Amino acid sequence: MVDWSQCSGVERVAGKVSGTWLFQGTRAPVPALFVNLEDGATVDDFLE
Repeated sequence: MVDWSQCSGVERVAGKVSGTWLFQGTRAPVPALFVNLEDGATVDDFLE
């Protein structure tokens, strides 16, 4: 399991998107990136 608390590119804010890990300054959940990649999307697809 990844310890996201050591990654400066993500944040967890109570009350923001149910407290899930988000990419810093966004409302994009970190797990959403991995789900999209598993489904065949590219990083560029995700960023759009």
